[in-house]
Parts: sequence; C-alpha cells; structure tokens
Amino acid sequence: MVYSITFAIGDIHGCFDELESLVAACDLLSEGKNPRFVFVGDYVDRGPDTRKVIDFLMVSQHREPDRFICLRGNHEAMLIDAANKDRSDRDLMNWWANGGEQTLDSYGANDPGEIPADHLAWMKALPLTFSDRKRLYVHAGVRPGVSVADQSEKDLLWIREPFLSCDDDYGALVVHGHTPTKSGLPDLRSNRLNIDTGACFGRPLTAALFTPAQRMPSLYCNNGGEFWRPRSW
Repeated sequence: MVYSITFAIGDIHGCFDELESLVAACDLLSEGKNPRFVFVGDYVDRGPDTRKVIDFLMVSQHREPDRFICLRGNHEAMLIDAANKDRSDRDLMNWWANGGEQTLDSYGANDPGEIPADHLAWMKALPLTFSDRKRLYVHAGVRPGVSVADQSEKDLLWIREPFLSCDDDYGALVVHGHTPTKSGLPDLRSNRLNIDTGACFGRPLTAALFTPAQRMPSLYCNNGGEFWRPRSW
C-alpha cells in the first residue's frame, strides 16, 4: 500500500495515555487518509505504562505491519541485555538506573527476565533504521562521514555528538529522537529533525507529518491536540 502521509513519533517511554491521545490526534489530522506511523524507539522505561505501550504497538503492527513501523531504541537494547540470562550485574543496574524500575512495576515483575518472552522477542527483532525517498528514520542519529550502510549499532542507538552539532547534508533528512528537547518542541535543522520532546518528563509527546513530495515536515501535532507548522528552510 502507498501511504500519502507519514507521522514520525518521538520517544514514548511508557507514556501510554499520551500515545493514545497523539495517535487519535494524528488520525483526526489525516482527514480519512490512511497514514503510516514511524516510531523512533524508546517505548520502555521511565513512564508508568510500558506494558500498555508495548501491547498497543505489537497489536497494531500485527494487524497492519506496513502501516506501523517501530524502530529499536537504546532503552529497548538495555532491557534486552538486562533480561538476558547471561547478563552482567552492570547490565542489570545500568537498565534499572535508567527507568527500569517503572517498567518492572508496569509488568508486575521483580526481574526483567519475568517480562513476557513475546514482548522481549518483539523488541529484539526491531530494526534500527527505516528510510523513504527523502528521510532516514533512526533512534539516536548517525555518525558524520560514515555511510548509512556502515553505521554501527552503537551509534544508531546512542550517538549525540558529533551528530547533533554537525551540519553535514546526509542526502536525506535524519529523523531521530534520543535527546529530549528542553523546550518540549521539535528541533528542526537543515539536515535533521529531533522529535523527542520529553514526554516522560511531563512535556508533550509529538508527531511530525511528512508528505512524499517534501523533505521537511509539513506539520507538527502533540498529544494535547495542538497543531502548528514548522519554520521554513
């Protein structure tokens, strides 16, 4: 199926109510069209409802796999390592210290190894990137000067600098999350768009609307039902 519009959604971090409200706002904005959704990772940890978020994404993707594109984030990677039977103490504590306790609470679990196996398998199978003609979607970003095919998993999931400060043209707009904006607004540059607006810190969960014809986003919306246009480049 060809999708006439795409919504890219930033880091959810267990904020299910915000996710539900944002998807409803996107559906309203699409005016009867069948939009595609691209989620840039970090569905787990910090917020109160990780299990509901994963349930929603898994069911949605199972029903319409081409419509719901879910990428892996660094928090999914940390949880996978923490749930592994061969984990180190460092793996467990690193995840727990970064919001893992809230994830355990949402599952009613005492150990990440108790999280349902199908949820962990789903997270482990998530791709690191998705691309269309004009955009590359990824969780954290890319390393400047390295081709997309040669990017390391570590950089795709974790990089901040030198990516955030670089003004290189990557050939496609890099749409990413990972680094929450302090303003609660998307951060649009000539070569990238950061849509992690800090939902787990009490700020909005945000989506960017893209059309096939334009490289830059056409519109933003958030879970509060606000809509606004990005600045022009």
